[in-house]
Amino acid sequence: MQKWLVGLRRYTRCAMAAEDANKSSKHQPSRSLDYILQGKVYVDKLPPDIEPIRKFLEKYSGIRAKDVEGHIHQIRDRLWDIYPYVCIGHFRFLSLKFTSDARYQVALQRLLAPNSKTTFLDVGCCVGQVLRQLAFDGVDSSRLYGTDLEPRFLEAGYDLFKDRDRFKATFVAGDMLNQGSEDGLDVFDDKMSIIHATSFFHLFNWEDQIRAARRMVRFLNPDDPDVMIFGRQVGTTTPGDRQGARGSRRFLHDATSWQELWDEVGKLTETTWRTEVADIDEPGMHPDGNTDRTLRRIRFGVFRA
Repeated sequence: MQKWLVGLRRYTRCAMAAEDANKSSKHQPSRSLDYILQGKVYVDKLPPDIEPIRKFLEKYSGIRAKDVEGHIHQIRDRLWDIYPYVCIGHFRFLSLKFTSDARYQVALQRLLAPNSKTTFLDVGCCVGQVLRQLAFDGVDSSRLYGTDLEPRFLEAGYDLFKDRDRFKATFVAGDMLNQGSEDGLDVFDDKMSIIHATSFFHLFNWEDQIRAARRMVRFLNPDDPDVMIFGRQVGTTTPGDRQGARGSRRFLHDATSWQELWDEVGKLTETTWRTEVADIDEPGMHPDGNTDRTLRRIRFGVFRA
């Protein structure tokens, strides 16, 4: 009976998501960014690349192998109730592909160096999976930090990874677009060595990306010449605005426009930045036959010039 109810709940979610998508399509262009990237908003079957997180939850969290799948579904549905992001509906928040980024390995080496005082902040951290991987890789979790707009995502992370009594990272919920100092994020000011931001910048228009980037510059240690910002996001061969949900605008980048963004940030913060961008060769960028072929997944790095 319990399995039947869970299955019915998932079916209902899919039906509701499809109904919402059909309703919203009357008010949005049929080729919006959301439409292009989503395919099915909520999927029931775990993706084929889920094996790394299975093993991680067994080893790091101590969850029995036979219980992992049910645990993943339970937490995913809890997150979906908070906000139905595509990355939640598609289980992408559980991906550990970031470990294949050379900059992650650089960050890990710096964090593990003898007597290291390097600090690491994950922006838009969701359930804190990147920080947990760093801790599993041997990093002192007291030098790890995370922030997300939604505090319930941060709380769910403790239940997903079952580490509330041993994980010493600092989490602060706050709005990266806020340029003030009343949301608690000012505790990061001038303290960070490395900032990670995956699936973050592509959520915003150019102006809001500038706001978020300026906030990141505030977080970085001004006396550290080796500070780094890195991550991955949706990019394009034709940079510019794309239509997002509910009529919003999202600016997608190629290498040139990404550098131009950081040139503007540099002028506003009296700093200078050098950027790197590379395409990621992964399947699944175009889930159906009616797609924007200019879209790419890209990795990026931002460094002091």
